[in-house]
Amino acid sequence: MTGAPKTAHMHPPQPEFDNDDIDLAQLLGILIENRWLIAAITLLTLAVGGYKSFTDAPVYEVDNLLQIEEDASPLGNLDAASIFNEYTSINAEIQILYSRSVLGEVADKLKLDIKAQPELSTLGAALARRRAEHERPLIRVDTLDLPDSMRGRGMKLVATDSQRYELYDDSNELLLRGAVGEAASLEIGGGETLRLFVSVLQGEPGQAFRVHKIPRISAIQSLQGGLKVEERDPPSGILAVSLTGADPQSIQRQVNEIAKVYVQQNVERRSAEAQQTLDFLDQQLPITRTNMESAELALNDYRIEQGSVDLPLETRAVLEGIVAIEAQLNALRQEREKIRQAFTEVHPTALVLNRQIARLDAQLAGLNDQVQNLPGTQQELLRLLRDVEVNTALYRSLLDTAQQLRVVKAGTIGNVRVIDYAVLPNHPDGPNRSRIMLLALLLGAISGVAAAFARQALKSGVEDADLVEKQINVPVYATILHSRRQDRIVKSLKAGKAERAVLAVDQADDPAIESLRNLQTALHFGMINVKNNCVMIAGPGPGVGKSFVSINLAAVLAGNGKKVLLIDGDLRRGNLHQYLGMERERGLSEFISGDLPIDEVLRPTSVPDLTLIPTGTLPPNPAELLLHENFSDCLNVLTPRYEHIIIDSPPILAVTDATIIGQMAGGVLLVLKSGAHPMREIELSIKRLQQAEVNLRGIVFNDIRIKTGNYGAGRYNYYNYQYSYKSD
Repeated sequence: MTGAPKTAHMHPPQPEFDNDDIDLAQLLGILIENRWLIAAITLLTLAVGGYKSFTDAPVYEVDNLLQIEEDASPLGNLDAASIFNEYTSINAEIQILYSRSVLGEVADKLKLDIKAQPELSTLGAALARRRAEHERPLIRVDTLDLPDSMRGRGMKLVATDSQRYELYDDSNELLLRGAVGEAASLEIGGGETLRLFVSVLQGEPGQAFRVHKIPRISAIQSLQGGLKVEERDPPSGILAVSLTGADPQSIQRQVNEIAKVYVQQNVERRSAEAQQTLDFLDQQLPITRTNMESAELALNDYRIEQGSVDLPLETRAVLEGIVAIEAQLNALRQEREKIRQAFTEVHPTALVLNRQIARLDAQLAGLNDQVQNLPGTQQELLRLLRDVEVNTALYRSLLDTAQQLRVVKAGTIGNVRVIDYAVLPNHPDGPNRSRIMLLALLLGAISGVAAAFARQALKSGVEDADLVEKQINVPVYATILHSRRQDRIVKSLKAGKAERAVLAVDQADDPAIESLRNLQTALHFGMINVKNNCVMIAGPGPGVGKSFVSINLAAVLAGNGKKVLLIDGDLRRGNLHQYLGMERERGLSEFISGDLPIDEVLRPTSVPDLTLIPTGTLPPNPAELLLHENFSDCLNVLTPRYEHIIIDSPPILAVTDATIIGQMAGGVLLVLKSGAHPMREIELSIKRLQQAEVNLRGIVFNDIRIKTGNYGAGRYNYYNYQYSYKSD
């Protein structure tokens, strides 16, 4: 078996070809491999969704209907009513409903700045909601006046019995004692007083309630947050005002109060506008009356002076046109003045009024040009008659308007009315527990699948034996499946229920042992023309299954009637003796150090034709001991006596012991654990053996777990080894 090269030369890594095709079998394999992870994440998400659906407070929604009328006055046929019953834009009315002027008054009337609720955990509150209504903790505080020094500070109210309570501050100091339905107060000092009135208190003795007063603006903002106003079937002018909350009775009172306050403010606003215009008319009426009387007096004086003078029909027609246009101009100017007070000059209504006024001014100018062509007497008479009729018409119009305004002010009902008031809802609108559970299920499944693919992407180990063979150009002699039977045997051995843990003997039909039989055949041809019959079993790091492969390969070889020697060359942590139920002492270290002869360290085992040399006492200097000439002499002496010698060695990358032993062995098998090594680690292990001129014959791919699909690992940047001394 001599004359063979000592090393297996590595060829450069073969080029990798990208494959962008989606491998459905590979994806399915990842999902099946991580099925328990996906199931766990899905169940966890479902549990969270169930907890949320159970503990979330029910949400109720109540609403009422308002109608915005274009003309709500009973005097819609009067001219003055049209001034105040114009149709206000729905968007403006919606903003008014959201305004602090409306909601602030509601918050003040209902005292929404007072917050009082039972002191319960989230789960406790959920359980309390499922009790009968008369068994639930309940409190209603109608009055809570705090001095400035206590604003913003929470207080705790504790029920002592069904009718009495105690109030504590945030430092758990007793402030006062009181009774339900009775006002309680406490003089703080400096003229400040704390006042409290509890109208309802329901709870077991010792039940605590949190009581505090929030700023008024916070109460308004809270009300705005739950309020929703929208127009139904635009442009119907019907507004649906809805409010959501956890207490149906409270939100019913709030939304109905919003409607009442809004309607009342609308009436007051229209009444105030009527009063403001009436005040203006009361100022203008005396002036207009004086102007009218002066015009009549001037006309009478002119007629007396000139005698009985009358206008021809054509001139009277001009006069009537001028008077009509003047009346229209006066009405349009009043309307424009009102628009200017509310809007800017560029408002669309103001622009329309300006165009109408300009058109009438042009018509009036045309009639005035006709007047210039009349005789002087007729011109003067026409001017005087025009002044009389215009002032008379204006005075009558203002007088009628004032009378109408007094009627409108006395009977103003606004242009808003409540169609439907809110009623108590029969069922909550949320939470939708079925939807929550469905979303939790979908989210859990998606998260589980994402976690499975992320886990796969983060894997650093190579799982494909073919990839290793192609990348490093070293043959893979055997692929060994993971054995659950071996796991059970090892557990039985540790529990003292078995004398040994040799799978090849106890479970000879296991698929892993069948793979080792294939390795036996490959080894038969792979060890031709080597310097001796010693085979070293090595691995990049600990925990890859070197010992399992060593002892079971030795047992398979011995099972064929061949004499096999198994040497535990791991003088740092070797434990082959445990697999065979033997002791460590009196082994290899004692022979190398010269304490024992070779025949006394050869230990027959319970496996026929299999002999073991255990580690012996673990030395402090394993590498120096293995370099001793006694070790090489030992192999030279034992080689002719056994057909196969299997040496279990320490990890290659952790210590130098493996390279020392490998130089003396005829061949080396590198054991790789599926999914445990990045490609860089494998290449570095082979490089170490190559540098030591060790004859690497092949690779054993160990602990392969059966999966659906064929998929490999990703890319990795570093590796780490930990290997320390360990004594039994």
